[in-house]
Parts: sequence; C-alpha cells; structure tokens
Amino acid sequence: MKNFEGHTPLHCAVLAHNALLREQGHPGVTKEQQEGLQHQSEELESCIQLLVQAGASIYSRDVKSNKTVLHYTVQDANISLLRYFLELNAFKSRDFVNSKAHGNTALHMAAALHCDKNQKEIIQLLLDHGADPSIRNLDNDQPIHMAPPGKAGDQIRLLLKKGKIASAFISCRRNARS
Repeated sequence: MKNFEGHTPLHCAVLAHNALLREQGHPGVTKEQQEGLQHQSEELESCIQLLVQAGASIYSRDVKSNKTVLHYTVQDANISLLRYFLELNAFKSRDFVNSKAHGNTALHMAAALHCDKNQKEIIQLLLDHGADPSIRNLDNDQPIHMAPPGKAGDQIRLLLKKGKIASAFISCRRNARS
C-alpha cells in the first residue's frame, strides 16, 4: 500500500522518525521535551521493526523520488536506522546500497551531508556494506565530488578514496574466482 505521495507505511515511519531526530537537535528543546521526543523516537523504532517483521520491504521505492528507506535515513543522517537497515541487508544484495534515487546513491547523499557530525561514520558504514564510490550520478559526479570544500571535505575524500581502492580490490578478487 502507498499513500498519495507514493510512500509505504515503512517510508512514512522512517520519515516521522527523521523528523523527530531533527526536532531533538533543536537548541531550544528543554530537557523534559527531549525526554518525550526520545520516548517517541523509541516507539517509532519499535513500529519500524514491527513493520519489517510483518513483511514491509526495505527495498520498496517511493513513487515520486524512487527513494528507498536507506536513502531517507542517509539524507537525514539517521545513524540508528541506517545501521538497522544495513544489518537487515547484510547477506543480500549490493544493489540495495548502490541503488539510485534521482541518479544519486546513498553514498552520494552521505558525501553531500555538509557539517553533519555523523557524516564520516555514515560513509564508513555504507562502504563497509558494499557501497561503490565509483558510481556516477546523473551529473557524472562520483560521491567524492559531493564532499564539502576544506579540511572536513579532505577527510571525506580520503575516506572515499580508501573505499574506492577496497572496492576495486574486492572486484578483482571476484573476477579471479570466476
């Protein structure tokens, strides 16, 4: 089932969880409000897990943007849900982490997360789960081209270069076995 925006119930739960995380990050949130938001966040995580256990597909794409729940978790730097979805996909398809939405993979989106404290960890998680840093988007950019300028961007570029080398090594090993 999908709503008028083409979102499945799982997409909607992920988007709601992302919104709660953004709200928790606002500087004006009191300690009491923070506790309430944390409780709501935990409830939504349980809901997401129940949806998956009941058969909701993490591979489902929304109609408008072609995004999976992985794209939505990365775009909002939702590290807890990212870990959960990557673990669900652990022994399945590399296509999941490398799927494109409007030409961008989740790794493109992660590289473009300027000034996010979780950016490096998100990129490393994606690389560890088979994200390919050599994939190009519709503008012919690789994720490395999406990194911010300056010192922070240098660290991201280094991480993506290491991932590219590891990805090429894995590819060579696969071809040697064939």
